[in-house]
Amino acid sequence: MELLAKLGINWSLLLAQVLNFVLVLGVLSIFVYKPLLELLDARREKIAKAMEDAKRVDAQNREMEAFRGQQLQRIDQECGLLLEKTKSHAEALEQEILQKAREEARAIVDRGKQQLLEERARALQDVHDVVAKGIVTLTEQILQREFSAADQTKLLSTLAGRIPTLLQ
Repeated sequence: MELLAKLGINWSLLLAQVLNFVLVLGVLSIFVYKPLLELLDARREKIAKAMEDAKRVDAQNREMEAFRGQQLQRIDQECGLLLEKTKSHAEALEQEILQKAREEARAIVDRGKQQLLEERARALQDVHDVVAKGIVTLTEQILQREFSAADQTKLLSTLAGRIPTLLQ
C-alpha cells in the first residue's frame, strides 16, 4: 500500500472510480448497449430478410422470364400455324375463284357463240326471204312482160313442182 501511496494512488478514490466505472458500464449496457445491439440485430435481420426477398424475387423474375419465353415461343408457333392455314385457305380460295371465273368465261363464250349462230341463222333466213321475195317479184315482172297468160301458167306449175326440191 505504501508503494501505491508513493505512486500517488489513493485507494478510496480508486475504488470509487472503479465503482463509478462499473456503475456507468452497467447503466450504459442496460440502457444503451442492449437496445443498440437489439437495433443492430433487428437491422441485420431486416437486411437478411431483404436479401432473401431479393433472391426470391430474382428467382421469380427468372421463372417469369422463362415462362414468358415459353409462352412467346408457343404463341409464335401458333401464329405460324395459323398463318400457314390462312395461306393455304387463301390459295384454295384463289384456285376456286379462278376455276369459277374460267367456267363463267366459257359459259359466256358458249352463249356468245350460240347467239352468234342464232343471229347468223336469222340473218341467213332474212336474206333468204328477201332474195326469195326479190326473185319472185322479178320473175313475176319478167313473166308478165315476156310470156302470155298461158305460158305463165305453164311455167308456174313447172316451178311449183321444182321449188321444194331446190330449197332442200
